[in-house]
Amino acid sequence: MNSFPNKYRAAIDLLQKGRDVLVDGLTEEVLDRGEDIAEGGFLFHEFLETQGTRLHFLSLIVSQLEQSAEIAEEAERMASVHAVPVPLIESETIDGPPMPAKRRRGRAKPKKLTEASTEGRGDDA
Repeated sequence: MNSFPNKYRAAIDLLQKGRDVLVDGLTEEVLDRGEDIAEGGFLFHEFLETQGTRLHFLSLIVSQLEQSAEIAEEAERMASVHAVPVPLIESETIDGPPMPAKRRRGRAKPKKLTEASTEGRGDDA
């Protein structure tokens, strides 16, 4: 089995690594602009708009991938549950045990082909 149960989990892992790089860069930027950001003025709000939006969208994407990963894992679990072979009893077929023939009610039996073809021709034939 590979280290990721599905492609969504693999994508989440890669995005988390990218997030770590992004947060490290943000940390450096905050430290470099410390006084400007601490004042809470224009530069602080500009920083929040640009960097906050990037982090927010990254979180949304990771959340969607996590939902997809859970759905894929649940589908895989359900497929493995239904894939368990059930041994057949000798008298059963794949479709199940033999069923009695159904009786027709209120309908006449169809005529045999030979009777139907000679009927209606009269005694001339």
